[in-house]
Amino acid sequence: MISHDNKNITGEYGLELKNISKNAGISALGILFMNVMAFVNNAVITRTLGADSYGLFVLATNVFGFIAIIPQLGFNNTIVRYVSYYNGKGEDAKSKGTILFGFKILLIFSLIVLIISFLISPLISENIFDRPELTPLLKIILLSLPFAVIAGGFYSALNGLKLIKYQVIAANILNPLAFFVLIIIAFWIGYRLTGLIWIMFAMGVIGLVLSYYFLNKNYFKHKRELQPQVNKKELMNFAIPIYLNQFLNSAIKFIPIFIMGYFLTNKDIGVYNVGFRVAMLVSVSLSAFRLIFSPTISALFAKNNIQLISQLYKTITKWIFTIALITFCIIILFAEPVLNIFGSEFTTGINVLLLLIFGELINAAVGLVGNIIIMSGRPKVALFNAGINFLMIITLCYFLIPEFGIIGAALSYAITVAFINLIRLFELYYYEKMQPFKLSYLKPLVAAAIVFVIVFYTKNLLSLNLYIEMILGAALSLFLFVLILWAFKFDNEDKYVFGLITGKLKRKE
Repeated sequence: MISHDNKNITGEYGLELKNISKNAGISALGILFMNVMAFVNNAVITRTLGADSYGLFVLATNVFGFIAIIPQLGFNNTIVRYVSYYNGKGEDAKSKGTILFGFKILLIFSLIVLIISFLISPLISENIFDRPELTPLLKIILLSLPFAVIAGGFYSALNGLKLIKYQVIAANILNPLAFFVLIIIAFWIGYRLTGLIWIMFAMGVIGLVLSYYFLNKNYFKHKRELQPQVNKKELMNFAIPIYLNQFLNSAIKFIPIFIMGYFLTNKDIGVYNVGFRVAMLVSVSLSAFRLIFSPTISALFAKNNIQLISQLYKTITKWIFTIALITFCIIILFAEPVLNIFGSEFTTGINVLLLLIFGELINAAVGLVGNIIIMSGRPKVALFNAGINFLMIITLCYFLIPEFGIIGAALSYAITVAFINLIRLFELYYYEKMQPFKLSYLKPLVAAAIVFVIVFYTKNLLSLNLYIEMILGAALSLFLFVLILWAFKFDNEDKYVFGLITGKLKRKE
């Protein structure tokens, strides 16, 4: 039974909400830290390299990122889905078998793809992007391919096992800290772009070491006597559509960069990518809840508890959207000083940033709709969506980028994100009768509108240094937003989630 009285939320809904909220607090801090460090690291890189060299770095890392998807064969999502699914049914041997089988697949295919991509890197650099200087950079970073791919599999295992704390510590805290230390040392010594690429290779190795350490310490050490069981056919049947889905969905991130690499300059790529990085701050809440909600969904589907998933989906989506909304407002209000942190040449990307954050706000507004479709065991539906996503982003970028430059790239992204999320919403309602919206969604919308108007006119009345204005304005925005929401009164679920995340409520196991 589910209770919704003013003082407590009980039953299975309360237990799952408590688990999600507690872990979301951990993952939110980790993802927030990772995004702050990514912001700092990118600012250090852009101010050291400049827009042109930074653009070449972005192109190299995006080519690598795209190639890295190929040997994954969809096993990252498959590991999360089946490990959490088997855990939900108490089948530990199958969980272990899934992880080990995934490791073997990732190792074999990453080595094959490494050899092939290493050999064709001159073709990619010269014939596609007309940048011979890209070849040595690609060859260096490609050496990290097996390390990075296997690390991704181990992180997925931690996620599926709900060892969120260790995944966050490794991927979101230690990894970006190590990157920061390495780039500071390299730039201080005098290394520039090539040194940065070697650091990217090192990060692949570091990622593997960290992910294996935490997985071994918290899982394998305690399961040594357990004989693994694996249904290879079932895993492959699920993984292949998911692989195609992942490959096609990656287009929304990579295709704009690649088409800009074909038509535009390195500087254009650099300016666009800075805007993209800043826009991703709007998705911090989405990423945080995705980390814990995905395995929870899968475990609940294993129990066929659709009603509970629907309730959790609404509550969690409202939180995702609320946090994203105030971030959206702050970035719009202070777009110029935010971009200026990376260097004055990046402030030309203000319109790009505005379009991109609009797309990310829509992403946040529908919550984890894509993850629910995948975790419900509908890989073919997810594949259909990915195909539409792929065709849309390629078509829009091909026609809009030559005509409008980086504005065309940002517009392509925003339109594609909006359209594909509308399709997913329709599908989720059609198949599961779920939708994320409720009347209390209006509270953060009204609060954000009030905050935006107050801060907008206040900052125009004052004449302060841009950075001081940004810091004070962001603090004022957050304070007013929380104050207005408090005046509107939080829902019972909101109070419960907030208390669990902040640790102010007494935890009862």
